[in-house]
Amino acid sequence: MENQRVPIELDPKLALGLLGQIEFGRVAFVSDGRPTIRPLNHVVVDGQIIVHTRHTTAFAQAVRGHAGLRVAYHADEIEKHSRLGWSVLVSGTATDITDDRRAERLGPQVRSWVNHPLDTVIAIEPLEVTGLRLTVPR
Repeated sequence: MENQRVPIELDPKLALGLLGQIEFGRVAFVSDGRPTIRPLNHVVVDGQIIVHTRHTTAFAQAVRGHAGLRVAYHADEIEKHSRLGWSVLVSGTATDITDDRRAERLGPQVRSWVNHPLDTVIAIEPLEVTGLRLTVPR
């Protein structure tokens, strides 16, 4: 099976749709001049990736410190034994929307794995969406 896997490029709309079917991904950004990657829960709403976090996190601080912070967001779902599945990478800009009217509705949609009070809603606006599906030839 291992040699039979074939990567197929995904249409950006389909890739974003797959991202919307799962709750967990990783955000990459620069914090204090260093590349940083953090795991996050998310939802996809109206083409944006929405995260609900705490204002004390490195991600929230970086977003508040740099309007339109450039970020990458990655998620995948690859089955352990067959190694089949998909991977999606989004490049975009992150904005703190906590004070936006939508935040009260969007924040609670994100089901966090962390049992801390969450007070910051961040929207990632995709500029580029790419994805691959690992499948077997038919």
